[in-house]
Amino acid sequence: MDNDGWIYNTPVHSDVEAKLRNLLLELRNNNRIVGIQVCAYKDGKVIIDTTAGELGENDPRPVQPDSLFPVFSVTKGITAGMLHWLVDNGKLKLDENVANIWPEFGSNGKDLIKVHHVLNHTSGLHNSMADVLKENQHQLSDWDKCLNRIATSVPETEPGQVQLYHYITFGWLCGGIIEHASGKKFQEILEEAFIYPLQIEGELYIGIPPGVESRLATLTVDTDDLEMFSGTSLVSLPSTFQTGIISQLMPTLVALCNSLNNRRAIMPAANGHCSARALARYYAALVDSGVVPPPHSSSSKPPLGSHPHIPESSSEKSPKDNEQNQNYSTDIESGCHSSNTTKLADDTSTKIFRNSSRIHDAFLGAGEYENLAVHDGIFGLGFKRYSSEDGSFIGFGHSGMGGSTGFCVAEHRFAIAVILNKLSFGDLTAKIIQLVCSELNIPTPEDYRRFLEMGKPLIN
Repeated sequence: MDNDGWIYNTPVHSDVEAKLRNLLLELRNNNRIVGIQVCAYKDGKVIIDTTAGELGENDPRPVQPDSLFPVFSVTKGITAGMLHWLVDNGKLKLDENVANIWPEFGSNGKDLIKVHHVLNHTSGLHNSMADVLKENQHQLSDWDKCLNRIATSVPETEPGQVQLYHYITFGWLCGGIIEHASGKKFQEILEEAFIYPLQIEGELYIGIPPGVESRLATLTVDTDDLEMFSGTSLVSLPSTFQTGIISQLMPTLVALCNSLNNRRAIMPAANGHCSARALARYYAALVDSGVVPPPHSSSSKPPLGSHPHIPESSSEKSPKDNEQNQNYSTDIESGCHSSNTTKLADDTSTKIFRNSSRIHDAFLGAGEYENLAVHDGIFGLGFKRYSSEDGSFIGFGHSGMGGSTGFCVAEHRFAIAVILNKLSFGDLTAKIIQLVCSELNIPTPEDYRRFLEMGKPLIN
């Protein structure tokens, strides 16, 4: 199939990657793709590292391996990992009351909410902030105001009773716990826990710093796909985030996520920006219980981790730019974001988790952690549970609205990231996942198999 330079010129790592590229060309010819990155690890080695298309419908520059895509709720899998990292380091406990860690949070009937209720989406705060998302989106970029709003919010259900997706509140709930338990800034923990140990500097952010703008992909919507699923109802979603409402909000959400001011904000539920190779490397480490993989493929240029994580600020920025950068510069002034920041983790370390023998059970809410999760719920402790056709758990990860995803399958030491900028409800991603898994003789996660068979949309 004719490439015409649409697929970025990088070597093919495997037979499955060659077949994937043919599928991507077919999807391009059907007008399903603007820009895309796919990266996968198997047994600790890169087997797929493909980028294709353009950074945006109105940005014809080619997608490259270091391009940064907004990934919506894929971000939750990173945020959940940070919280587990603090548990692993003895800074908090999963069965601890949140109010013991974050005293202001105990108001308005929230004194019995525990850390695991937050992670498994049963805190009862699923609809908090819905009015802000609908009517005052600019407030979402104010980190301190959002934390205060969460701290004073009122739950709708008793903790642990009802599992409903905390589509936007999950981030500030976890973020408040992370900062109060660690005594450090959210971004500082992100860097210490994952960025530096995994050597993914410059390619995974929750709130971008100034200086990476030239690598940003911009979002657009697959309107035909959106219209097809606009009337679908999902019992796992709260009333304020059903597919009909998402369809109505989508143009606003896309504009919001393409806005530089909001891209710079810290929104740990939905504002991650990353490359597929950085996200896949994160899950490749998690699938091996925290063991850091060997360096990423040398054929991937520029090399992963070669960008400064916090670029030096340009002296030519206008006053308006400086005002927009307020969220990030506040952290810079506090000492956790600076080009001279001391790396808080030892780069020679081979593990990002100490309690490696039990970390998968902690993510899934299985084994000794079973009582902290909802039995047969779609979420474990912060991560989406991925199951096989027979219902058994095979892995964990998190997808995002629009089709981007990152997950791993434990038994097969397989990790994959699919990142795209033309948003749909999931069939494109499902076709990619099905192809790769079937070629590798890995069970296709039930979510994706069911989508292709029955058309159930993928939201989280």
